[in-house]
Amino acid sequence: MSAAMVSSLFLAGCGSSSSETSSAGKKQVNLLVWEGYADASFADKFEEETGIKVNATYFNTSDDLAAKLKAGGGDTYDLISPSGDMAGYIVQNDMAEPIDLSKLENWDDISDSVKLADVEKDGEVYGVPYMWGPDYLIYDADVVTEEPVSWSVFWDEKYSGRISLYDDISNIYMIGQMEGLDATDSAALYNMTEDQLADAKTKLSELNSSVRKYWVSAGELNDLFANKEVDVAVGWPLTVKELNDQGRNLKWTIPEEGCTGWMDRLMIVKDAKNQDAAYEWLNYVTSPEGQALSAAATYYTIVNKKALDYMDADLIEATNADSLDEFFSKINFWQYVENRDEYNDIWVAVKTAK
Repeated sequence: MSAAMVSSLFLAGCGSSSSETSSAGKKQVNLLVWEGYADASFADKFEEETGIKVNATYFNTSDDLAAKLKAGGGDTYDLISPSGDMAGYIVQNDMAEPIDLSKLENWDDISDSVKLADVEKDGEVYGVPYMWGPDYLIYDADVVTEEPVSWSVFWDEKYSGRISLYDDISNIYMIGQMEGLDATDSAALYNMTEDQLADAKTKLSELNSSVRKYWVSAGELNDLFANKEVDVAVGWPLTVKELNDQGRNLKWTIPEEGCTGWMDRLMIVKDAKNQDAAYEWLNYVTSPEGQALSAAATYYTIVNKKALDYMDADLIEATNADSLDEFFSKINFWQYVENRDEYNDIWVAVKTAK
């Protein structure tokens, strides 16, 4: 696996906010997605080829997505890109339309290993795999000269005030992995008992005073490393490449306890107004070329192996695209958290005690 990971996820994207309308009579599709999933490098091409205007609104966390979706719904958004810990919630709460697989041109080319059952209900599929990636341990190799082998590096006093964590309940999953809860059951991280959650709260509270900042957007984490404010962090496959292109020496690793990760699907919002345009977008971004362009913009990993024909050697290496199934098997992907409110209460208590 390469230490080279991502790039220009922080471009402004394309289009206006989803609350705006296109010019009279012009087709449009309104996206509520993770930052970078409507990057101009590939969305502009879609607009040119189809005449469909792309309006993108970005969210920062899974709970942010849920809040925006509840506020707008199908009147505001057509397509969303939830990760695994929110996708099941959306399906179970009837917030998405079932996917008409007959309208998907690339469904058979998407790897079977990423077609997970958490977006299926009553025999119907509600989510189309799009991109995925891990929650790495990222470190400044000029400061941390030996590769960390455990997440416990965050509790090392030498890095006190020099670490950064994602402002999200996924930190609770990390504690669960450190405790080996998912050794025999991957779902255990997402269904922790009261005692296990209490233990996670204690450990994260102990770490709280050592955290320089809980980052919300990937751009914030980039800035923390760029300004040499942090030495170690939890991060996505985008910070290393972005910063190393600017002359830094960042590296990433998967600790011995393993790591979690996210499989992002594209889902059509319940009662979406522009469903035909939504299917055109789905077919575009899951096509071999669309996948390659998405990977080049985000350095996340493809789900359609035919995209390899459109990717150069450096991009293939950086995204582990030629070892999809092998790399995929090393990650515990976020799953539906039934008692999410309790996880959120614990996380809020931890970070607000800082």
